[in-house]
Formats: sequence, structure tokens, C-alpha cells
Amino acid sequence: MNTIAHMVIACAALARKDAPKRNWMVIGGTFIPDASMFVFFAWSRLQGWSGDETWNVQYWTEPWQTFGAASNSFVLFGALLAIAAWQRWNLWAVFAGAALLHIALDFPLHADDAHRHFWPLSDWRFASPVSYWDPAQNGLIGGAIETVSALIATGILWWRFTRLRWRLVFAALAALQLLAFGAQVAWTL
Repeated sequence: MNTIAHMVIACAALARKDAPKRNWMVIGGTFIPDASMFVFFAWSRLQGWSGDETWNVQYWTEPWQTFGAASNSFVLFGALLAIAAWQRWNLWAVFAGAALLHIALDFPLHADDAHRHFWPLSDWRFASPVSYWDPAQNGLIGGAIETVSALIATGILWWRFTRLRWRLVFAALAALQLLAFGAQVAWTL
């Protein structure tokens, strides 16, 4: 799933009205699995790599694969959640829970680009028959699932957070999600 969809869905599941610290931990937790991708992409631009070089060659090299495995690990974030719950570090538990939700949503929607979700215990990858983006792997179906889920989550947030500024943020996120899906459809056709 794309980062916007992850954030909206995680916020609908875990964010609470009048709990800004908690909500920032939700946003941070749901962003951290994709953080390595943003760093990698920025690095690729600085190196002057083409899109093909970036995604078909360099993405599959070290240290990028290990960064991606660590930031998408059920094992690592599960351990963080267990420690946070044991120590009653509620905000860190929310952070880990948001990361785990992100990882769980990615699990069935990555095909050839699947992460090593059980790293460091295993390098196994689940290659789903449905991608969230790749048209060769049912990407339109995955993109539609992602978009509908994000729009439902946006509706939940719209209902929960009644201040105009938050509703404008949610409307903007919904619009970005729709634009991303529209671009995906256009790219596929």
C-alpha cells in the first residue's frame, strides 16, 4: 500500500480525539516501515540513477534490502510491542501497533517486491498474487482495495475529528489517494 493509505487507515484504527501525543505516535509508527524507501529514493536521486536503475537494480542490493527488512519486520515490531506492553509504555505500544498494522496491510499486497517480514528469523518473502501497484500482478484490484479502504478510513476520521482544519487535511489525503489511483489506472491503460 502507499504511505498515504497506511496513515489514514492506521489513524482510523488507532488515533483518538484530543490525544495528540498518541496520534503522533500512530503517524510515526505507520510511517517507519516506509521510511527506508524514502531515504533510498532520495539517495537514488542524489546518485543520478535512472528509474530503471533505482527500482530494478539498486533496490535489490545491500544495505537497502536489510533496511527494508528491518523496517518491515513483524518480529522486530512485535518485540517492541511486547516490551512496551510489559513496561506499560503506552505510547510506544501504539507506535509498534501502528507499524504492525502497516506491515500486516502490506503483507497481502506485495508481489515481486515483497518484504522479508519475518527478518531476522527468516529471509522468506510472501509473493502475493495481488500487488497494490503492479498491473502484471492484479495491481488494479490491489489499488482499488487500497483506495476503497483509505476512503472508508477517511470517512471514519471525518466523523471522529470535527474541527475544520482536520477535515481539510482528511479531504486532501482522500484527494491524493484518488489521484494516485487515477494515475495508476491511467498508467495501466
